[in-house]
Amino acid sequence: KRDGELNPNIVGKALGIEQEIGLPVPEVVKNRPPRMCKGCGHIDVFNALIEALGEKLEGRMFSDIGCYTLGALPPFNAINSCVDMGASVTMAIGAADAGLFPSVAVIGDSTFTHSGITGLLDAVIKNSPITLIISDNLTTGMTGGQESAATGRLQSICEGLGVDLVHLRKIEPLKKHHDKNVKV
Repeated sequence: KRDGELNPNIVGKALGIEQEIGLPVPEVVKNRPPRMCKGCGHIDVFNALIEALGEKLEGRMFSDIGCYTLGALPPFNAINSCVDMGASVTMAIGAADAGLFPSVAVIGDSTFTHSGITGLLDAVIKNSPITLIISDNLTTGMTGGQESAATGRLQSICEGLGVDLVHLRKIEPLKKHHDKNVKV
C-alpha cells in the first residue's frame, strides 16, 4: 500500500520487526472532542466572561485560531465566529460599527503579535467601543510552545498603539481570582 498513514506499528511490520505490545492497539481510536488543558488560564478567562456577560455574549464574541478557540465548544459555547489569525479584532470592530454591544474579541498573545496589532491600531484610531481580551499564556501553545514575542510586553505594545491606560485591565487566572475577574 503506497498511501495512508505511516506509524511505528506499520513500519515495524513492513520491516519484519517483531513488536512487543502490552495492550492491543485499536484500529480506530475513540473520538474525543478537543478541550482546553486542565489548569489552562484560558478556562478562567471564559468562565469570567460567561458570568460577567451571560446572554449578552450571544452573537458578539469573536475569536482567532489558537487554544482559546476551544471556547467555542462545550462547556463554554462562547465563541460565535472564528476566521483566521487577527480577525477577532476587526470582526469586533465591524460588529460595534453595526451597533452590537458589547462586542468582544478574544485573541492569544502570539496571534496578537502575529496579526492582531493592526486591528487594535485601527480600533484606537476609530475609537471603536470594543472589548479586546488578549489571553496571555506566555507561549505559542498550539504549535509547540515556542516563546511568544508578546511575553512581558503586552501593556507597552498596547500603550504604544495609543490605548489609554484607563482602558487596560489585567485579570489573574485561577479560580481564587474569579470574582475579581468578573468585575473587570
